[in-house]
Amino acid sequence: MIGSQKIRMQKPKKILDIGCGKKKYPGSIGIDLNPKSDADIIKNVEKGLPFKKNEFDLVYSSHTLEHLDPKKLVFVLEEIWRVTRPNGQIKITVPHFSGVGAASNPTHLRSGFTSQTFHFFNYEDEYQKYGRINFEIIKVTLTKGRTRNIFINLVLSIIDYLANLNPFFCESSWVYWFGGFHEIEFTLRPIK
Repeated sequence: MIGSQKIRMQKPKKILDIGCGKKKYPGSIGIDLNPKSDADIIKNVEKGLPFKKNEFDLVYSSHTLEHLDPKKLVFVLEEIWRVTRPNGQIKITVPHFSGVGAASNPTHLRSGFTSQTFHFFNYEDEYQKYGRINFEIIKVTLTKGRTRNIFINLVLSIIDYLANLNPFFCESSWVYWFGGFHEIEFTLRPIK
C-alpha cells in the first residue's frame, strides 16, 4: 500500500492456442494432437477441450479448424465459446475459400471459410439452430499471400486494404477479378 491507495497487480492474460504446432502463441497454453508439437497438452480437440468454463481471456487458433472433421466443427466452436471468458477474445485464422491452398491441400477437410461463416452463430440469425453459441464479430480480415518482390507485395497490400473495406462485397465479386485470398482472420467475442 502506497499512501492510502492500494496497488492492484494486473493478472496476466490466460491464453489458449488450439493446434499450436511448433509455433505456439507467446505466453499461451498450447494444445495439439501431434506429439512432436510444442503443445503443453496432447489431445484431439474434436473430443473437447480439457478446461473449465470461462477460463481464457484469449483463445487463438491459426490454420487448425480446416483440418477438423466438418461434422465436429460446430462442437469445437461450442468448446471454444465455452472456455472463453465473457469479455474475452477469440482469434481464428483459416484458409479463405477463394485461395488455391484451401482446396488443394489434401489435409484440409474443409475447403475454406468466408466472411459470413460466423453469422451462422448469431442469435438474431435464422440459422441459429446450428449451435447453442453466439459470437459478436469484431473484425474480419482477408489477406492475400506475399512474395519476395517488394513491388508485388505493395500491390497485394493495396488489394487487401480495399477488399477489407467490405469483405462480403469482395467475396461476391472481387475474388473473381483479382484472384483469391490466402487466408481470413476472425476476431470474435463470445456473447454469454
